[in-house]
Amino acid sequence: MPRTAPFTAIAALLLCAAGTASAETYKWIDAQGQVHYSDRPPPAGATQVELIPAQTFHAPASSQARAPAKSQRTTGDAATYSEFEMRRPQSGAVIPNSGGSVSVELRIDPVLQPGHSIYLYMDGKRVDGLPTSSTSLQLSNVTRGDHQLVAAVVDNTGKAVVSTPAVTLTVRQTSIAKPPQGPALRPPTPKN
Repeated sequence: MPRTAPFTAIAALLLCAAGTASAETYKWIDAQGQVHYSDRPPPAGATQVELIPAQTFHAPASSQARAPAKSQRTTGDAATYSEFEMRRPQSGAVIPNSGGSVSVELRIDPVLQPGHSIYLYMDGKRVDGLPTSSTSLQLSNVTRGDHQLVAAVVDNTGKAVVSTPAVTLTVRQTSIAKPPQGPALRPPTPKN
């Protein structure tokens, strides 16, 4: 393959990305066998290439509140909290056969200020239906797999005042389709 082949391929991709529906693109092969692309009519022997417009996607606006981007303290009200952390579960915890139930314990010092609420975010989405003034929360219907939890104190305007560092956990559930196996699960061998 000629040394300029990667350059030619990159140029072709750039032309495709930058081209509009009405732009004309030409392709030809020179005497050395290299493929060329251009938006100007080239020497004789070129063919016109039809470019497909780039596919675009615009995500709809989400109606659910999103988790704070990272563990953060904002100016102002954050100074009123000297500590805000997730005590349970700890990061890296594996929760086996919980039936989808996960207990969350938070620690906040001093106590939650008037006009502030606590929200829990799982996998970047706010978990609605939980008490907003309690530091003991119970999640239900948590699916099997890895999850990330973040708690945030939010003021009455909806602005995050302070948030906990993200905690990752794994929920494991025994499956009827694939029950656990291993030496510890076999019945003991009778001794004579």
